[in-house]
Amino acid sequence: MTCLIIEIGLRFLPVRSSTGAMVVDDHNPVIRYTPNQLFTFSRGWQFAIVNTGWINNYGFVNDQDYSRQDERGPLVIIGDSYVEALMVPYGQTVQGRLARLLKEKGTVYSLGISGAQLAQYLAFTQYAWTEFHPGGIVFVIVGNDFDESLTKYRDDPGYHYFQEDKTTHDLKLVRKDYRPSLGKRLLRHSALVRYLWGTVGIGQISREVSQLLERGVEYRGNTAAYVSEDRLADSQRVVDRFFSELSRRAGVDKSRVLFVVDAMRPELYSESDLKRAKGSYFDLMRQYFLVAAERNGYEAIDMEPRFISRHRQDGSRFEFAIDGHWNGLGHQEAAEVIATSHMLQVMMSQ
Repeated sequence: MTCLIIEIGLRFLPVRSSTGAMVVDDHNPVIRYTPNQLFTFSRGWQFAIVNTGWINNYGFVNDQDYSRQDERGPLVIIGDSYVEALMVPYGQTVQGRLARLLKEKGTVYSLGISGAQLAQYLAFTQYAWTEFHPGGIVFVIVGNDFDESLTKYRDDPGYHYFQEDKTTHDLKLVRKDYRPSLGKRLLRHSALVRYLWGTVGIGQISREVSQLLERGVEYRGNTAAYVSEDRLADSQRVVDRFFSELSRRAGVDKSRVLFVVDAMRPELYSESDLKRAKGSYFDLMRQYFLVAAERNGYEAIDMEPRFISRHRQDGSRFEFAIDGHWNGLGHQEAAEVIATSHMLQVMMSQ
């Protein structure tokens, strides 16, 4: 009876809704959400962050519907939960800001799903080329994009990963098909379950507490501060493989591709903290990725100097107090660097 009362009561509160990931198989080769639905996002047991938005006709979080017949060649932004941006009003997101900026000059599509990583970005890139023939592509790169690209470290259904061939030891892109069980589909309808797992996030909390207690894991740049030499080497292999695959999947010239690389947050707000973060996993991988992008002929922008400059000017912070994702200011800074990028100039000039 108590659970029933709580269930009913929570239905009158902004409990996080279920986005309902679609089946992933040969007919639907990339992970997406159930199309054409409103969603509610909330974070914290007291609903400290609340946002509502729209999942469009293609199953991505964006107020705009997408069209295969868009002859203008849209600007496509690819990423994980930073691009999905469930916690940020659409008008404040990178894609929302750029859509207003471009207006009649072009359209802006976003392909972002929580849990995506470099391997998934390749799948999104090929999907975008097949469906939309983009005029330009932007990738948002964050701390867990590297090691989590490998089935060796993560193997959730619905996503694409790199898997090492046992014979050749090459990294091959593989898809893990997904079909939600009946039980999971039923649980999506429970407000209590969605409150505990989505709004409060007890699953994530329990994992983090377990890591801290059992292995004493420290965090830098919103990911584990230090990893084994093997894991670091594997992460670098992922970056190398990503760039070797990108040109043949993107369908656009390298001048039309841009990488936006996240900063060491929240360490950047303190010179001493930032100094201590040097040599941490994300610090090493950020530098490795930026160098690899330049070596392969791609434009890449490091957000760290820009975030530091803005913070020193007015004390701005670029994430939520209880959530490490970019807030509206973080998205604003990213949108502005994209707007002044060489990639966008090339795209708009033709």
